[in-house]
Amino acid sequence: MPSNKRDFETARTRKFRESQLCPEDERTIGHIEEFGCSVVSVERTNYGLGWSYTIGIFDTCAKPELITVGLPPETAHFALNEAAKLMRAGADLTKGRHRDLVREVECEFRPVDPKWITQLMGWATWYYDGADFPVLQAVYPDLENRFPEDREFDKGFEQPLMQPAAPMTRVESDFWASTDPKSSLFNWKFSDPPHTGVYLSQGVHNGTEPVTYVSHDAEDGAWQFLGNSMADEGGPVLSCFHHPVDSDPGLAELADLPLGWYAERSKIGEPWVRKKHG
Repeated sequence: MPSNKRDFETARTRKFRESQLCPEDERTIGHIEEFGCSVVSVERTNYGLGWSYTIGIFDTCAKPELITVGLPPETAHFALNEAAKLMRAGADLTKGRHRDLVREVECEFRPVDPKWITQLMGWATWYYDGADFPVLQAVYPDLENRFPEDREFDKGFEQPLMQPAAPMTRVESDFWASTDPKSSLFNWKFSDPPHTGVYLSQGVHNGTEPVTYVSHDAEDGAWQFLGNSMADEGGPVLSCFHHPVDSDPGLAELADLPLGWYAERSKIGEPWVRKKHG
């Protein structure tokens, strides 16, 4: 049963209550009014990391909203709620490091570039009706308290760094792609990772021919993506797996092509015909 406690009621929440809300939005507004914020968690995809963020902190106490990427939802929920309490008590989270938020390690809070806010925090953008609002990213270290910039940082704890001056390394680019419905990484279907090396014919690599032949070799598990001229125009080109799939989403239909099989089609849009190598 929803609570009637509204210690953090604002003009914005009252305005929302004057409109017709779906159950999810009703719950969000209720959490903001009762606790000062609501936490949204987005599940990880087949390849991309999940993330969690707050809604309502900026409205209820004029402090930045918070986001973190890659933590289990329960861990993120606790960390963001506790960090919100610290800010309401007057703490400046951007100063120093903070304990007792993410297990036994410290945590840093860094400003987030607006492009990431637009990409990841759709529900908060709805709440603020498209107006700008500040956000801090909760950046966590590895189990030895080494942060992503430190030497010997355990890459098992990699997370995209979303600050305005942070470079778009492979970590950031992959995470961005995994949140973009137009990218193959948004719903990666192959068992091989998207950065696995695959072979393209020159025509496919240059974009002058579509893929009409795909082979999943039995000997080494390698994938080949060739056009009608096959490899006659030159030697194979090594590519990251996701590149041809980004260019031609129809290739994802072959995610279950067994080892030792190949598939052919006459052109893009035509059905694939699968056969076992003789």
